[in-house]
Amino acid sequence: MLDLEKLSEVAMQIIAYSGVAKSTYIEAAHLARRGEFDQAIEQIKQGDEVLRTAHDTHLQLLQKEATENTPQVSMLVLHAEDQFMSCETIKVLVMEIMEIYRQLQAPKGE
Repeated sequence: MLDLEKLSEVAMQIIAYSGVAKSTYIEAAHLARRGEFDQAIEQIKQGDEVLRTAHDTHLQLLQKEATENTPQVSMLVLHAEDQFMSCETIKVLVMEIMEIYRQLQAPKGE
């Protein structure tokens, strides 16, 4: 069983990684609005790397609970999962926003 201190540490890691990824995705939208699509794609890639770390950390937590058959729920873990899931949603929305900006900024007739 994970002790409360370790559980809190893992939850904070997920929150931190998700926050960094979310910020890079939002920055990608800002770059796309300015027509800087190559830089926006790089921001998305950076966000994906950080989000992958959040995903791996989350997976380790789930595997630990599954192998020990002792589910643990804390408000901090719930918050971490909420941040993680909302980050994934933001990425999808930013990708759509980037495409809209690309179409709006394309020369007429393309």
